[in-house]
Amino acid sequence: MNKLPPGNAACIVACLFLASCGFVPKYHASGHLFGQRIETTVDSDPARYYLENYLQGKHENRDLSDTIAALHNRFVQATPSRDELKEISHAFSVDFASLFLAYRLLANECNSVLNQSFVRYMNNGRAVDESVVSLYRVLFVPGWNYEKNGHENGADFARPRQLASELGLENHLVELLPIGSVEQNADILAAEIVRYSRADKELIIAGASSAGPAIHLALSELLDEKALSSVKVWLNLGGILQGSPLVDYAEARPGLLNVVAWFKGFEKEAILSMGANRSRKRFARLEMDSDILVINYLGIPLSGQLSQHSTNTYPLLRSNGPNDGLTLLADAIAPDSLTVVALGSDHFFAEDPNIDVKTVALMKLIVTHLQNPRTSSSNRCPRLRLGNG
Repeated sequence: MNKLPPGNAACIVACLFLASCGFVPKYHASGHLFGQRIETTVDSDPARYYLENYLQGKHENRDLSDTIAALHNRFVQATPSRDELKEISHAFSVDFASLFLAYRLLANECNSVLNQSFVRYMNNGRAVDESVVSLYRVLFVPGWNYEKNGHENGADFARPRQLASELGLENHLVELLPIGSVEQNADILAAEIVRYSRADKELIIAGASSAGPAIHLALSELLDEKALSSVKVWLNLGGILQGSPLVDYAEARPGLLNVVAWFKGFEKEAILSMGANRSRKRFARLEMDSDILVINYLGIPLSGQLSQHSTNTYPLLRSNGPNDGLTLLADAIAPDSLTVVALGSDHFFAEDPNIDVKTVALMKLIVTHLQNPRTSSSNRCPRLRLGNG
């Protein structure tokens, strides 16, 4: 929903890592996944075969097709967890696991309905009824260091706010501490939700990357029933809900972390609050109100589709499985949520030339589904259940 790299903590990562590690093989591959065209390079022949043959109903390699079929049978109704995706990556390849995750998400009935609606809104320029739009207020939750770098990377949500205003949606920027910790910014967000809950409009919370865990914490633990009832939707745009392993890598090298914190003027505790070790413990204890509709906008890149911002960091995470250049893909999916799959995008959505069209489509999708619960996949279908590894 934003013209930002939702990797708002990307400036940290750029400092923490100096070079990529490991060579990624390149096999040209092309095919369709639920109607979406994919043409790029992938990291293995099994990934190429999966895209070009198996998913197209061709089974030229019977042994490999049988192995893939066994994997599909194992996950008939389930979305693979972080650990399962790592296992699949080691058995096949990271790109294979990324494609498999995309397939499983899009095969889910809830997500299928949602993604088909999203595509329709992208292709339909009609305006949303003003009487519907006027019922909602969007709180945009900005990303890491947004005051300093937001005009460059979109972390200040300036462009999405402009598009929301053009659509007729009242919206506000939540003024987080630009380089604050997850806990500090969750407190600020909770206070803003309480303030706006006293008004006559229902709330849509939209945040990306480092804002994700702060939103999750605020909605799970910091609000009373009245304030929470005003929140109807959380749009999770590549939120690092279970942190970034890159931060843990730096934490294991205190000298490196100290230099970066000093040079950039960051508080070490704020950086460490976004690490995977701390974030996964926090994530495991949080439980959200089931009445809030949670929609993830999840970039799923293949190794041949990386933006310039992820080329150094993506390889560092490959040993852990599918990732977007800052976090593992499974760790960016909220519990009991629906997912719009952004095939070909990594953590840095601003690199997508169609991001403005997609931003408007997401906003139309959300307000329309809120007003039409009978056709909303969130009400018509069971919630996704995702293992956390």
